[in-house]
Amino acid sequence: MAERIPQRIDHYRYTDKGVTLEGVISPQESEKDLLRLNESIIQPQGDIHYHLEFDKDRLDNRFVNGHVDTKVVMQCQRCMENFTLALDCDVSIAFVHDDFEQKKAEDSGYDVFWLNKKELFDPRILIEDELLLALPQFAMHPESDSGTGCHIQLDFPADKQVAPADKPDMGSGGEQDKQEEDNPFAILKQLKE
Repeated sequence: MAERIPQRIDHYRYTDKGVTLEGVISPQESEKDLLRLNESIIQPQGDIHYHLEFDKDRLDNRFVNGHVDTKVVMQCQRCMENFTLALDCDVSIAFVHDDFEQKKAEDSGYDVFWLNKKELFDPRILIEDELLLALPQFAMHPESDSGTGCHIQLDFPADKQVAPADKPDMGSGGEQDKQEEDNPFAILKQLKE
């Protein structure tokens, strides 16, 4: 049975012992504890499932590998309707304390998570960071075989459209002067003279 995720962990102890954390964060917990994620979505759509394995490699990188997934409700920026988006994240992060460890971790192919040497950290922050990184920059309905999932219709009212042949003839005199005054480039013409 999955246990409730701890709120403070010692990454040295977890990586030395090869601890595995596995479980779920409910939508109620997520709304209360993952505030940055909740500011970026409309609402959580289900549990956040996580599987995190802490370990050390032969280069002494202290890391966590695993997986995080959930579903969230977002607002489509194309049609402004809400839709459900599945977030699926692979986690491969090394804990670093200085620039040397950062370079070593990046050369080994890990993302980095900065901590002070003695700092305890909340693994929910790591989970929240991964989910935030998985969010699209512009949320839109996913593409489907029949086009986009959006139902947008770009119809312009017929009475507002003016065909080129229907444009009134400006003729000479006052109407042409009025058109030149309304022209945003008229001032440039005056400067040129």
